[in-house]
Amino acid sequence: MKQFFTIFKHELAQYFKNKVFVITTLILILAVSGFLFAPRIGETINKSKNAESSEEKKSEVLVKSDNADLEKLLPAIAASFPQQNVKITNDSVDEIKKQIKEQSVEFAFVLSSDLKSYTYLANVSVLQDPNLNTMDNLLKTLYSHAYLKKHGLNDTQIAEVQNPNITHTIESISEDGTKNFWYAYVMVFVLYMVIMMFGQKVAMSVVTEKTSRAMEVLITSASPVALMFGKILASSVAGIFQITAIFGSAFISYNINKSYFETNAIINTLFNFPASLVGYLLIFFLLGFLIYSFLFGAMASTVSKIEDLSSVVMLIQIIFVAGFVVSTNAMTSGDVNSELMKGLSLFPLTSPMAMFTRIAMSEVPGPEILLSVAFLILATILIGYIAAKIYRVGVLMYGTKPTLGKIIKAIREN
Repeated sequence: MKQFFTIFKHELAQYFKNKVFVITTLILILAVSGFLFAPRIGETINKSKNAESSEEKKSEVLVKSDNADLEKLLPAIAASFPQQNVKITNDSVDEIKKQIKEQSVEFAFVLSSDLKSYTYLANVSVLQDPNLNTMDNLLKTLYSHAYLKKHGLNDTQIAEVQNPNITHTIESISEDGTKNFWYAYVMVFVLYMVIMMFGQKVAMSVVTEKTSRAMEVLITSASPVALMFGKILASSVAGIFQITAIFGSAFISYNINKSYFETNAIINTLFNFPASLVGYLLIFFLLGFLIYSFLFGAMASTVSKIEDLSSVVMLIQIIFVAGFVVSTNAMTSGDVNSELMKGLSLFPLTSPMAMFTRIAMSEVPGPEILLSVAFLILATILIGYIAAKIYRVGVLMYGTKPTLGKIIKAIREN
């Protein structure tokens, strides 16, 4: 046990001394926090710009029409063009064009008396001028208002017709899959990235020590099993620390800027993680992390050249990537309870992703969840035991390319 803690502390210290690990963690923290602070920063910048622009003279926009109620319509027109100073004019069309050419007027509208058509006068330099859409929508509203009033409706009735108060309620008869999509997706994606990154770090560390022959020195002062478990658990702690730091800073940043995300359903959903899923998240994340770390560490111990590493971990990566792809596709399609997903939910190498996806996005029978967790725990213990045996003989295998037969034979002889 003393050897294990010595190795554990040494390996963990190496992570925190690694500049790449520290810088990557800081960059991710700054990136996530920067994203969540972006609305506040943007608002500050816009306030500054608006304060400056308010001091500048607004450009002038002219409106000409024979409509008798044009004076009454002016506030509505002005509200549609808040960045300009809208005025009614009685000048001729030619005079208005002259003012636009001289740039004393930015643009102008010549409206028909029935408000069903208009002419837009401007130095148009783009195919789609946003002012056209603004005026189109405004005239539709004004015309319908005038039409309804002409047929006996008062302003309150017209407002009710044009802007009816529509309400709705959602009654879900199962787990809210659409809402929980983001929980499942983020968890699976983070699990994928963490396992790939830290699993390969463990594998690379083992191979590097074997290549430099440092392994031969290490096993004289510590048992191979203590070396393996020390490396893997140190990697686990480093990974959990990194995730906690990133998500912790994200949570703090979100709560500081919560008011800016009131209408953002995705962000609000992500940061209001239901307590019922926290337990499942911890179980599947930790066991999934351990089971793959054992596999990476054990298989890496059987090679003595860095260039051989990719070949021995390829099968592990294929299984892992396949589980990730199937789970994310099931999330996107909404078919999380297909026969394939049910099978992957019970297979220990894919259940951390598949079962959590099903739990988050649907209702899974309790016995299925218990069976999946039981299989995963048993597989983690069994793979940890086998991995320790492989590691014990693998760290001393030099010069020969490992095969399954050779590994089994070496384990039996030891």
